[in-house]
Amino acid sequence: MHGPVLFFVFTMLVPLATAVADAPRDDDPALAGVGDAADAAEMIPAAAAGLPPVLPGQEPGARGAKGAGVAEDLPAQREWFGHAPWPSWTRATGDWSGARTELERAGIDFRGSLVSEWSDVFSGGTGDASAFRHLLDLNLTFDLAAIASIDRASVFVDFQTADAGVGGMLHGGYQAYSNIAIDGSITQISQLWYEQWFAGDALRVKAGKVDANAEFAFIAPAGGFINASAGFTPAIFAFPTYPNPAVGINLFVYPCEGAYAGVALYDGAAAVDGVRTGALGPGSFVTDDQSDDWFMIGEVGYTVASMGTLDSTRVAVGGWWHTGDFTTFAGGSSDGTGGMYALAETRAWRPEGLDLADADDARGLWFFLQYGRADQSVSAVRQQFGAGASLAGTFAGRDDDSLGAYLSVVDFSDEPAAALGDSEWALELFYEFACTPSVRIKPDLQWFAQPADGSDDALVGTLRIRIDF
Repeated sequence: MHGPVLFFVFTMLVPLATAVADAPRDDDPALAGVGDAADAAEMIPAAAAGLPPVLPGQEPGARGAKGAGVAEDLPAQREWFGHAPWPSWTRATGDWSGARTELERAGIDFRGSLVSEWSDVFSGGTGDASAFRHLLDLNLTFDLAAIASIDRASVFVDFQTADAGVGGMLHGGYQAYSNIAIDGSITQISQLWYEQWFAGDALRVKAGKVDANAEFAFIAPAGGFINASAGFTPAIFAFPTYPNPAVGINLFVYPCEGAYAGVALYDGAAAVDGVRTGALGPGSFVTDDQSDDWFMIGEVGYTVASMGTLDSTRVAVGGWWHTGDFTTFAGGSSDGTGGMYALAETRAWRPEGLDLADADDARGLWFFLQYGRADQSVSAVRQQFGAGASLAGTFAGRDDDSLGAYLSVVDFSDEPAAALGDSEWALELFYEFACTPSVRIKPDLQWFAQPADGSDDALVGTLRIRIDF
């Protein structure tokens, strides 16, 4: 146990001293029904977990009628040399001697971030192992109201390059302990979409290459966790998300205050046919040369702004269907497969004086629940339960720090050929230090009980550093 102790001592001292097209495999279609732990793990788009909610420029789709293309207020004091001191800059590269500010005024918003992390299997799993990985994300949002006088419309372009190294799955578990872990490396335009609001705030359409987890099944308070299950339930094993976003059409309606409903149709080429949609444009969406599979998903939800001591409470349910021909564990064939999911989130405590109208102020104590279910004749995951708590703003003077605890239980398929045991439990604890507004360090511990491959319970530590520029 000396490893975990030294790990946390080191990571606690650091802030005090300083104040992402080859990721998916060309899987044999016969493995679509996943028959062992290793193949099952490959079916999870592992790095979806917190990415849309937390990386700069990767905000998830609106869950309320709040429009698009609203420019942010510019900093009161310039983030440049000779003006505000660097430790106070919200972006490590500042305002580029004024050029960035001028671009923002013209409707072009650049965001970037680098996530680097080191993980080590302290005990259990398939053996003592460590790995280093990184994800570089660069994106541009074009406000077409400012650029081309097209009201309430925007274009988003996202470039990602990542290298996950080795050792990402050596804990022996089904659930991935890093949401940026992929097999190999990627360099790709991960997203390129057009979004338009119609009928005031009542209708939103997003079309193009989209990360589906930015629109469906995400839980905002779970954005700080790095276990992949926290991003979306692993029961949605065919999700077109990082590292394989896909071309699709998303339609959301907002019939009344607090309510929303969304449906989408995506290229489903990745799940069965092994097509790397993360590196492709619309080709496989408009033709069936490589695949004629589709992924369909829908979600309805309701948000209550304030309810007694609770606020920002959201409940949602969704369902999905993939049209591909899946091999079942029993050796047969399934003409399509699907599942459902549900989620709930709320803020149970907030600091005195916090303005509920300020959607950007997330300080407080949040709780969330998640559930997912899939067809166990095809899916390794029969159902999954998740629950977590996160605190944004931890101590006096540490309003940008956060901490959290998350528990996920995966019940595996009862089909004998699945051979994954009964269930796997994953517990995650983290504390994120905001060294400066643009530099964050996160020590993270995860415990995996009853790992899918039958190995000993595993303890995994991760040290993550994120720089926003």
